[in-house]
Amino acid sequence: MAKSRRLRIVLVVVIALLVAGSAAAIAGTRLLSHRYEGALERADLLPAALPASPGATPEPPRVKGPMNLLIIGSDSRTKSDPGDGRSDVVILIHIPRSTSKAYVISIPRDTYLPIATATGGQGSRNKINSAYAWGGAPRLVQTLNRYGDITIDWPVIVDFAGIRKLTDLVGGVDVTIDKATVDTYRFLPDDSPYPSAPCTDPQGRSRRCVAFAAGEQHLDGQLAEYYVRQRRGLPNDDIDRAKRHQQYLRALAQKIADQNMLTSPRDLDRLVRTAASTLTVDRHMPVQRLAFTLRGLRANDMTFMTLPIAENMEVPGVGSVMVPDADRSRELFAALRDDNLEKYVRDNPPNDVRHGR
Repeated sequence: MAKSRRLRIVLVVVIALLVAGSAAAIAGTRLLSHRYEGALERADLLPAALPASPGATPEPPRVKGPMNLLIIGSDSRTKSDPGDGRSDVVILIHIPRSTSKAYVISIPRDTYLPIATATGGQGSRNKINSAYAWGGAPRLVQTLNRYGDITIDWPVIVDFAGIRKLTDLVGGVDVTIDKATVDTYRFLPDDSPYPSAPCTDPQGRSRRCVAFAAGEQHLDGQLAEYYVRQRRGLPNDDIDRAKRHQQYLRALAQKIADQNMLTSPRDLDRLVRTAASTLTVDRHMPVQRLAFTLRGLRANDMTFMTLPIAENMEVPGVGSVMVPDADRSRELFAALRDDNLEKYVRDNPPNDVRHGR
């Protein structure tokens, strides 16, 4: 049952950072900044730092580009404890030196990677979400740092309990769906107001399953949750679901901009508090300064990608996994390290998230 309650998107952290940055840019919003900070939870999400050499000057917290954020979607509220839930959403966000763009890279939860050991070394391969289950956010950070030869500056964990509320706060969002789908895993009660189609549950009983028609659809909070959680019935399984996450993130950001919520102190206050209440950040993360850095970003400034996958396969003792394309993944992470993802996306078209499966 816990698995069925997981909401597999990570949009609120991006929105929260954008909103907080805009709030800081508006005169007289010091109160909003304090309210935002007060709504956040903090925990130790980064691996323990190596001892500094004698006389070395500690590096200040990174608040300017280039930098890397790691967004972790968890079904648990005790977010950094090893074994407490799995990170069913993993998204790497690269902010270039100019801070005028954001590159949003989804890493499917079944991606088959070497998982960092408890001491930070390279361990055996497993699904990427096992890193969080075994060692919390620090171990997931270590795993991706080693795999991509990168440095994740700030991990953020999203609690999904408030996402429906956030969606309803903005009046829902509109998405364009390419083809009609039925989620044969999501059963609705007979009195549900949401669109459905006849289906059969594992016990052979006749049920009603969530259905989405092709074309433009308006999603309230509950229907949006159904939309981004769907996995069965999509042609490319987790790859298509990751694109839905990104599509919905863009749609929500666009809706906030279209309603001018960032310029209304009252709307901004509600949006900031709702978004912030879903987040846990690292104990040392300078949230307000980071948010101010990102204050100019809007939906059209986000480029969406997915870690290149070569194949799906079954691994004994692990299950169905997604094997990264080694050459294309190296190219992607090299571009990220060189802060040159703009060139990478010219050669490797990003995801078109104006529509979804």
